[in-house]
Amino acid sequence: MTEVPWVEKYRPRKLSEIVNQEKALEQVRAWIEAWLHGNPPKKKALILAGPPGVGKTTTVYALANEYGFEVIELNASDERTYEKIERYVQAAYTMDILGKRRKLIFLDEADNIEPSGAREIAKLVDKAKNPIIMSANHYWEVPKEIRNKAQIVEYKRLTQRDIIRALVRILKREGKTVPKEILYEIAKRSNGDLRAAINDLQTVVTGGVEDAKEVLAYRDVEKSVFQALAQVFATDNAKRAKLATLGVDMFPDELLLWIDENVPYVYYRPEDIARAYEALSRADIYLGRAKRTGNYSLWKYATDMMTAGVAVAGVKKKGFVKIYPPKTIKILTESKEERSLRDSILRKIMKEMHMARLEAIETMRYLRVIFENNPDLAAHFTVFLDLSEKEVEFLAGDSEKAKTIWGKAMNIEKKLREALREDLRKKSEKPEEPEEKRVRDKMKKKEEEISKEYLEEAEEKIESLDKKPEKKKGKQATLFDFLKN
Repeated sequence: MTEVPWVEKYRPRKLSEIVNQEKALEQVRAWIEAWLHGNPPKKKALILAGPPGVGKTTTVYALANEYGFEVIELNASDERTYEKIERYVQAAYTMDILGKRRKLIFLDEADNIEPSGAREIAKLVDKAKNPIIMSANHYWEVPKEIRNKAQIVEYKRLTQRDIIRALVRILKREGKTVPKEILYEIAKRSNGDLRAAINDLQTVVTGGVEDAKEVLAYRDVEKSVFQALAQVFATDNAKRAKLATLGVDMFPDELLLWIDENVPYVYYRPEDIARAYEALSRADIYLGRAKRTGNYSLWKYATDMMTAGVAVAGVKKKGFVKIYPPKTIKILTESKEERSLRDSILRKIMKEMHMARLEAIETMRYLRVIFENNPDLAAHFTVFLDLSEKEVEFLAGDSEKAKTIWGKAMNIEKKLREALREDLRKKSEKPEEPEEKRVRDKMKKKEEEISKEYLEEAEEKIESLDKKPEKKKGKQATLFDFLKN
């Protein structure tokens, strides 16, 4: 039996169950009750604005459940022009045929509406007989025509404490336990997104707590790949699928491996799986051409095929879908080290050879050929770039070759150090210049003259004290008396 996603299973059914958004919910209640009391508010549309996973969509459905509305939902990023959304928004004009249930128009991702659609929606807002609620991550990106006619309600980012409390409630209802430190890690990595945290929790519980720390540790490095793939596989809209992977810290060929691994878990019909792999094979062709020709603008087409092409391949499995890394955790850890070495080498190439990143990537490919076939030249590059032993092995691709190159590089460094020491020794033994000697002798003579004058003056003072007549016998002169005189 397919497991129900926990984000849906535990979605709040009442406004009071929404986590830590009391101020925003007060404004929402006041606005909707004005509609219910037959006195529509001056601004007939409401924009719920805030980061992902803070409860905007949940508010709409909890509101509908609590006040008895029928929700008519439209995603602005799916169909954004007036012609496509007109049939939905016309519902804002009319009441239910039997007058039993009022309609609530919900427009998600309003910050993605095209200008042509925005002008028409703004006109419809003025004539609406039913409430219109929109959601947006950034309210300032909602077209001005709509923004001016809507009341904006801001939702705040949830704290780690808010996230942990919500996760603990879910665990209690599921009868499950998770170590406290893992809950803290999930809350920390969620960045205030409760929906992402709940998905993480379900992934950890489903996959087993034993591997959770390693999974989360890897996920911290590739912090958006799990979430990005979940969005790719959750939609059948090409644009949303392409946007989902923006910001993923991963080269396209690595991302392709992740998507390739998870296709069989998302699609179940053979023909759909075949279409998905056909899209991936086309993406792989673009990646191969980019590597051969150095034309990395082809990466864009490869990314389009592996995201949008896979997302529209067919009918996906319903329910919660766990995203799997392309290899075992152990291999993932090694892969993490490899990426670290690669990035370190790229930084050194960029610094020492004054290159942009793309040029450095291409140069590193040539270096790999050199390190695999020419150990003498590779040793010189090792010294020039100040490569570590691990970085040499990464480029050579073979531990024995790496040892040979490293030994030659150490000999080169030894010779360089000896040459430097010899150079410093010669400088220290360099004969003194005549002018320097003359100045030094002059200064020495001057110091001797000053010392002689000072001694003569001191002797004169001592003699004058000896010749001075004594009036009466007093105490013996001391060093302080001498200094005083």
